Amino acid sequence: MAVSTLASNPVTSAWWVRRWTKFMQQLGVTTDAAALRGLRVKRLEVQPGLLQAQVVERDNGVTLVEVRFPTLTDAQWEAIIDALGSQALFVAQLLAGNMPAEIEQVFADAGSWLLPATADDIEQLCTPAGGKPTPADSTCRPLVAAYLQLSEMVTEDPWLLLRLRGCDREQVLAALQEKRNRETQALAAQSTPLLEQPAAEPAFYTPPLPNTQVEAAAVTQLDARIADFWGRRKVLEDVHHHLVQPAVELALLRRLGPINATADGAAAYAQLQTVYHRVTRRAWDMAFTPDDELTLDETEASE
Repeated sequence: MAVSTLASNPVTSAWWVRRWTKFMQQLGVTTDAAALRGLRVKRLEVQPGLLQAQVVERDNGVTLVEVRFPTLTDAQWEAIIDALGSQALFVAQLLAGNMPAEIEQVFADAGSWLLPATADDIEQLCTPAGGKPTPADSTCRPLVAAYLQLSEMVTEDPWLLLRLRGCDREQVLAALQEKRNRETQALAAQSTPLLEQPAAEPAFYTPPLPNTQVEAAAVTQLDARIADFWGRRKVLEDVHHHLVQPAVELALLRRLGPINATADGAAAYAQLQTVYHRVTRRAWDMAFTPDDELTLDETEASE
């Protein structure tokens, strides 16, 4: 894998690319292609809090590069997950694979930072072939080569920034989903008494007042088209129905979750559950009740 510089990469407007470029400038990392001539990054791996790379130099052989970032504590990550999970927009962006620009402020509010402010906050080591690990800075060409290779990777995958702080993409998304599930279960538990209370049937349909002339005209028109009122028999014969109970009850409602984490949100969530249950029961009864056994209310509802 040959080393390429930031200058040769396509210019993007992504905020994390600009942020990483600023970080490189703070470290004094050069983007001069001539200064990196003869270097090749053979392997580069990003682990939680650790960057490791093997850089091949034409004259000096293989140099091992290590950059150690301090990872966040469990308490800090919990605060960050809570802050991200409290904003539906943040959750939507993260689930879509995008990194919200406000995440730096979220880190700051948790008493931490997304990227180090200076090189003093990280540990940089270079181990030449046959040598011992020694502290390195921007004058170490293999270290600069590793940083520039990582720059290309960060451009395509901003989640690497979070991995350097101790959590990868799967861990963050799993924590967000767990938080959302806990909140949904808590609100559902709070709304259970509301579901058990009998509620009056809502008046979804109010039949119009009878009008003899209008009804007579309507019946005449219907009689003239009764043979194909529901469509051609041949078309209807090709339609097959398969009615089953849902595998997951209220799946769509559960996926969306409560409107908000307030008493009004819990009440609205409970009312929606009641409506969904009532509609499901009515539709199920109508589907399996013979036409001649339908009650007046059911007939009106079917209209």
